[in-house]
Amino acid sequence: MNFFSYEFDPNVKFDMYTSMHLLMLVLFAVYLVLFFIFKNKIYNSPKEKLIKYIYASVLSVNLVILATIETVGGHPYLPFHLCAISYMLTIGLLITNNEKVFRFVLFTGIIGGLVSFAIPDLYHAGYNRFRFFEFIVAHGAIILVPIYYLTCYKYKVTKKITLIVILFTNILGFSMWPINIMLRNSGFMPNANYMFTMGAPEDVEALFGPYPWHIFTFEFILITTFFMVFYFAKRYQDKAKAARCAAF
Repeated sequence: MNFFSYEFDPNVKFDMYTSMHLLMLVLFAVYLVLFFIFKNKIYNSPKEKLIKYIYASVLSVNLVILATIETVGGHPYLPFHLCAISYMLTIGLLITNNEKVFRFVLFTGIIGGLVSFAIPDLYHAGYNRFRFFEFIVAHGAIILVPIYYLTCYKYKVTKKITLIVILFTNILGFSMWPINIMLRNSGFMPNANYMFTMGAPEDVEALFGPYPWHIFTFEFILITTFFMVFYFAKRYQDKAKAARCAAF
């Protein structure tokens, strides 16, 4: 049962920018390739809804197992990080096809997922721990599922929607500030740092700056990357529209 242990194996330890990190990125690349090979086939399949329900179920089971592992390991699981929120919304999107949920996850899922693969917070859990593979599945899902709805369902994104999501993400982020302070002061979670309002991850603190100045760096990156996602999504939409018009 060591595979499901919270404590990492010192002999198989994950560290950023090592061969273990490269292995993670290779596995994600395989995930990505399989997605683009099969996404249109899935969308056109008469069993598309069933496939999505099965995928949502797998993601849900992964979340329950992760929460159990962390809680039993003495680290109560609270889904307050942006990726965790996006993950639960991604599951909901697969079940409901809700376009409003898509609009939020398109930005937070893609950006949060890519950032997480760049600077993964794995508590040193290597490939002999469940957390390693759950991380790839979960963060791959929050990147790929909104792309599926953008390219197959043709859900729309506009500049107005982008600004609304930026505003909502900021409200969500700053609401974590008092929650983190409360969790720390209560002693329930002395190192609470949901959505990194109390400081950047230790490995990249030098890049983002010390608390509270790191907030300005995060804000700049958030706005820049959100508009990058909007640009590429809008460009895709315009090309798809032009192709449909040319077909007629």
